[in-house]
Amino acid sequence: MQTPPRVFVSAATVEDRRRLHEHVRQAGWRLVDRVDDADLVLGPAAEWPASTAAPAGDDGDPPVESLTAREREVLALLADGVGNREIAQALGISEHTVKFHLGAIFGKLGASTRTEAVRRGLRLGLVHL
Repeated sequence: MQTPPRVFVSAATVEDRRRLHEHVRQAGWRLVDRVDDADLVLGPAAEWPASTAAPAGDDGDPPVESLTAREREVLALLADGVGNREIAQALGISEHTVKFHLGAIFGKLGASTRTEAVRRGLRLGLVHL
């Protein structure tokens, strides 16, 4: 069983803080009192990246910058075990563009391999098998 991610809530207003706390509780995440103890820092709801479905896990992963819609498509194909050439064909883009998207995905997820990117994407709810 995975340990729930640790989340620090930073909000300008009491109402924003209340909404963020509720979001964290509904997601089953753990609230922490110190930003240094957190896997993810949440700010006012209007500032959350919608594509970041969950914060980073307890295994030292950095918080995730939101992925673009195209990056999520590439990550989904990557999770299916599809190679660069096939990803390019499926999305109607060049292999060079696929490599560009993979670099962005790796950077945003803090991954250095395809497997690591898929693993983090799965855990964060960005992709499903």
